[in-house]
Amino acid sequence: MGFTLLQLSQTGHFMVTAGLFFFPLIVAVITCKDIFYNKNIKESVKIFWFALVILIPLFGPIIYYFWGKPSAERKNLKP
Repeated sequence: MGFTLLQLSQTGHFMVTAGLFFFPLIVAVITCKDIFYNKNIKESVKIFWFALVILIPLFGPIIYYFWGKPSAERKNLKP
């Protein structure tokens, strides 16, 4: 039961399939950019976050934005 791209595009499932691929990709790229330019994170910790974001495509960025980024910003606020 294999589908070709033509069959998928005619049934409307192509956009769903493309969305399932591109949404996590876009989120991962935005997260990697944020990690790269974040000066509050040490280089060794950046490597960990890059690995997490790349190995776990959708949940890696979510974990970074909830647990990684706030802690880095809190460190910057201390005198």
